[in-house]
Amino acid sequence: MEEESTLRKAPTRFRTILADPPWDHQQSGKKGAERHYPLMSLERIKRLPVGDLAEDDAHLYLWCTNSSLRDGYDVAEAWGFQARSVLTWVKFRLGLGAYLRNSTEHVLFCTRGAAPVKFRSQPTWICAPVAEHSRKPDEQYALIERLSDGPYLELFARRRPPSNRGWSIWGNEVDSDIVIPGFPVPSDRPRGDAPDTRREA
Repeated sequence: MEEESTLRKAPTRFRTILADPPWDHQQSGKKGAERHYPLMSLERIKRLPVGDLAEDDAHLYLWCTNSSLRDGYDVAEAWGFQARSVLTWVKFRLGLGAYLRNSTEHVLFCTRGAAPVKFRSQPTWICAPVAEHSRKPDEQYALIERLSDGPYLELFARRRPPSNRGWSIWGNEVDSDIVIPGFPVPSDRPRGDAPDTRREA
């Protein structure tokens, strides 16, 4: 019964989508991201049916590393969105880098259809503390909710968002609320006798 109570009914389409893809660009090696989670090729990221998950008028927040920023524009276009602005997370900590030391990450803010923001005074930067590897700041959720309407979906999620807005999530490290055909995650496996209320994208 406890497992049944954790299953949630996901919306059919989403007004706002947050994605943090496991980019494979310059992420290998002894200190690369591949030591922490499986990476995904650019072409496979592009094939995710995000356009089918989004409402006609929608926002996309797409996380990119400094080395994957150019690819981010291509992914947004492949998913049916147009990049509008770059939001930069300033970490105030020296990171890794073959040339310059990475102390920032970026979110491409993208739109589809007629989707103005609700708050027009957000600067193009956010200062927030750094946690464990690849974890994005919790401050992102309040920022997104201030700018964009729900329903909300986080792709490649690592935990359920600290929000009371009822985010849906999908990823390798969580009990996903949706199933994406062709992109299996561990929680797609049968859950015994508990009814599965997740929807298929």
